[in-house]
Amino acid sequence: MFVRMVMAVAFALLAVTPLFAQGNFPSGALPTASNPLGQGPVGAGMMNMRLPLFLGGSFGLGSGAGVGDGNDVGVCEIKPMIGAWLPGIAFIRLGYGFSSYNEKDDDGKKSEIENSNFSIDIGAHILSEFYVTGSYSRANALSENGDVSWNEWSAGFGTFWAVFARTFLTLDIGYHWVREHFDPFLDKRVSGGRIQMNVGFIVFVY
Repeated sequence: MFVRMVMAVAFALLAVTPLFAQGNFPSGALPTASNPLGQGPVGAGMMNMRLPLFLGGSFGLGSGAGVGDGNDVGVCEIKPMIGAWLPGIAFIRLGYGFSSYNEKDDDGKKSEIENSNFSIDIGAHILSEFYVTGSYSRANALSENGDVSWNEWSAGFGTFWAVFARTFLTLDIGYHWVREHFDPFLDKRVSGGRIQMNVGFIVFVY
């Protein structure tokens, strides 16, 4: 029930994105790839910017540890986010991701795992629309066999598209290092990694 409620909120935010994006920007201003404020290139008039805060969300797909069923490709997380972004310079994103997947033990028995994590992402632009990212996540997993927590680190790169004056679509690709922890379902210590792709959106709320 909780997962369905959060998914409904995430999709509702996506549905109202154009409403947020089209309001309250200067008449005749056009969105640019490097500045959603429609105030010209980043740097020009930077002191006149309001706080570059945003709301958003992402949908993650991956292959590797924490995906389940023999590390097949699957949904890694659905993650609502908040943060601050200076287009063309850097950003910080705070997110709460969640997902569920099946894990198979050595005897072939499956169990559903409810996974969640709190993450901090930091990014820096290397070109106008391209950036590199790094993140830290504290992950938790709940199952009928017990609960477990662990740390994850990631590094990757991404890009964005300005679709409205204050709305970006984003694409991130990175590698996640899953630190060693005891898995009560498998009854052993595990570690690993996965390649993950996140497709998301952000709406600036100044």
